[in-house]
Amino acid sequence: MIRVLLIAPYASVRAGLHSLLADAADCTVVGQASGSGDLARLLPDLRPDVVLLDASPGEVGPVVEALRGLDIGLAVLDERLEDGLPLAQGSLTAWAWLRKDAEAAEIAGAVGAVAAGLVVMDAGLVPLLANAASPVRETAPPDEALTTREREVLQLMAQGLPNKQIAARLGISLHTAKFHVAAILAKLGATSRTEAVTLGVRRGWVLL
Repeated sequence: MIRVLLIAPYASVRAGLHSLLADAADCTVVGQASGSGDLARLLPDLRPDVVLLDASPGEVGPVVEALRGLDIGLAVLDERLEDGLPLAQGSLTAWAWLRKDAEAAEIAGAVGAVAAGLVVMDAGLVPLLANAASPVRETAPPDEALTTREREVLQLMAQGLPNKQIAARLGISLHTAKFHVAAILAKLGATSRTEAVTLGVRRGWVLL
């Protein structure tokens, strides 16, 4: 039997979730609370397997912290990105992130999955975390933008080619190749070819 602690700010919501879980043959509600402030007091006595949280703004982070290091899973109902990030970035090994309008079967299923040590997310919420986790490429100020030729040189620098081979590949003189490399370093504020390539990757000018 999965022992569940309910946290929701409104009594009506807690009653609804309690009724929902009561219909699930493998769940039993061992306690209820209106917010995360009661967790420290309730957890030792109730010993839940899963905390089901209908999140208010700012509630997820404190709950994640309270459960850190404990063998207790967390299922959150809330589609705000700021509530999903503490789940993904926290140390909980089992959690679920669902919308507030999730169906009863979805909530019960998520509670069961979290109790089994799994991570569950509403498919519609996955892009939020994916976009948040994607590195943001830097955008160079207009006065630091590289010319088309300089970007070609930078791409060849990324391939590890020395100035002589860059000159041969582009059909330019060695002196001109050196000039382009120096211009690239100056515009990017880089002190080495490696640093220049790294900055070029971040700004989307180099394809690896």
